[in-house]
Amino acid sequence: MEKLAELNRENLNYDKSNSIAIIIGLAFMVLFRFIGYLASKPPKVAAIGKRGFCLVVLGDIGHSPRMLLHARSALNAGYKVDVIGYKGSQLPEDLESNPSIHFHYLTALPRVSESLPRVLYYLFAPIKAVVLAFQLFYVAMFRVAAPEVYLVQNPPSIPTLHIMQIVNWTKQRHLVIDWHNYGSTVVAHRLGQQSIFTKFVALYERMWGYKATIHITVSRAMARELLYKFEKRGKVTTLYDRAPEHFRQLSVDEVHNFHAELKLETLVKEQTLNSNFLPAIGANQTLLTEKKTASGPATFRADRPVLIISSTSWTADEDFQILLDAAKQYDDLAKLENGNKAGSIYRKLLFVITGKGPLKQHYEEVISKMDLENVAFITTWLTAEDYPLLLGSADLGVSLHTSTSGVDLPMKVVDMFGCALPVCAYKYPTLSELVVAKSNGLVFENAGELKSQFAQLFKNFPLDKPETQAQLEGMRHVLRNSFQLTRWSENWNEMLLPLLRNLDKTWADSQMFAERPVEPVYTLDPRDAAAPLEDDLEDDDQLLDE
Repeated sequence: MEKLAELNRENLNYDKSNSIAIIIGLAFMVLFRFIGYLASKPPKVAAIGKRGFCLVVLGDIGHSPRMLLHARSALNAGYKVDVIGYKGSQLPEDLESNPSIHFHYLTALPRVSESLPRVLYYLFAPIKAVVLAFQLFYVAMFRVAAPEVYLVQNPPSIPTLHIMQIVNWTKQRHLVIDWHNYGSTVVAHRLGQQSIFTKFVALYERMWGYKATIHITVSRAMARELLYKFEKRGKVTTLYDRAPEHFRQLSVDEVHNFHAELKLETLVKEQTLNSNFLPAIGANQTLLTEKKTASGPATFRADRPVLIISSTSWTADEDFQILLDAAKQYDDLAKLENGNKAGSIYRKLLFVITGKGPLKQHYEEVISKMDLENVAFITTWLTAEDYPLLLGSADLGVSLHTSTSGVDLPMKVVDMFGCALPVCAYKYPTLSELVVAKSNGLVFENAGELKSQFAQLFKNFPLDKPETQAQLEGMRHVLRNSFQLTRWSENWNEMLLPLLRNLDKTWADSQMFAERPVEPVYTLDPRDAAAPLEDDLEDDDQLLDE
């Protein structure tokens, strides 16, 4: 009897567990059927009078340059624009004062510090996601007049994707996802690839980012991944980042006027202990330039430092220690060589690091303890107006972007190239779509390689006539005749606007697997890229035929 009773209990437990599994399974089936029903409903935008364009970014709007460029292009195309995001950095004046654009600010929740235990992240992240979900749903659903298009930045994925899918399906509009990167790879960089959170974000991203009228990517490599690996439905197109027209190289007179106001020498005095690093600055002089008379032409100083710019978000996906180690190695080399010979063979380097982020204070403390003689670091935050001017007056840019996904491209390099500023960039596979080694920039994989590039470029560097440095000027020439020929507005009007103008056809295309992404490749000489590109397209044709 006891055995029979025990057997009955086991059967009862088995039946209960089966029942729970069946109920959960049915609930998910109903949910997915409902999602499928909503997703299959064709958008109804014919009733809209003036075309509307809503941008969604769960981040600092003023610190989201690509989304601001989308906004500016949409305004120029005649759209009424709404932007949803966080209030933070100063917005560009032309956007803030434009009556056709409205900014809707969400309440930003505090970030979990990198130094706190991981368990706090696990506890706080779900709460933060739920609160943001309700905020975003309310603003997108009730505060924004029904636009024709919702353009959503990803990442962050949670809760953006599923909330905007629900809002979009409810209002029956068109959804565009701008894939800057993958949310799952960003989380994996912090919590590890095997983390339950990483796997959850990856599943979430696949489920809720599966279908859109248009999927925009920042690289061809990402477009191919979305199309073939993740099998996204919708039109997949690559919209390369390009700097707007006001990013350009400055003339010497413009450098003089800008640095007379910026006064980098003040920051050097405040942030470094090396009083011998700066040249004497008198009347009609700046740190970089001088005039013989107040009304005369400006020239570069023969005793100035080399100006090197690095923009960073001060996060773990940029190993800033590489730059510090390379600078220390260069300084040791300069001390040795300059001390043994007359004159300074290896020039002084001034690194200006712009940006803000969680690791900024940590690295500022590290820098303050470094004993450097021929190298100085200063950190600063620039306005949207001053940032391109600083790039336009620099000698070199440095990018430490490593890419958590391996298929995005560093926006900072785009800005530098817009100013015809050559870069030394950390190497990863997709970077070759932007930086062509030894042509428009140099690539490195460790501090030793970066130090060697500094030494190669700035040994006997002609400080008063930087344009005579053959390698740097050659890279500038390449940028002027390739990258700078296409600006953001031209790229947007050519690649994205035709799809937005004909959304019915674009929507019809989104009901099937997207066509292969065929976009122009920005290379130095189209003849060099023709053969491999044709091979790639033949492979794509074969895959699609199968």
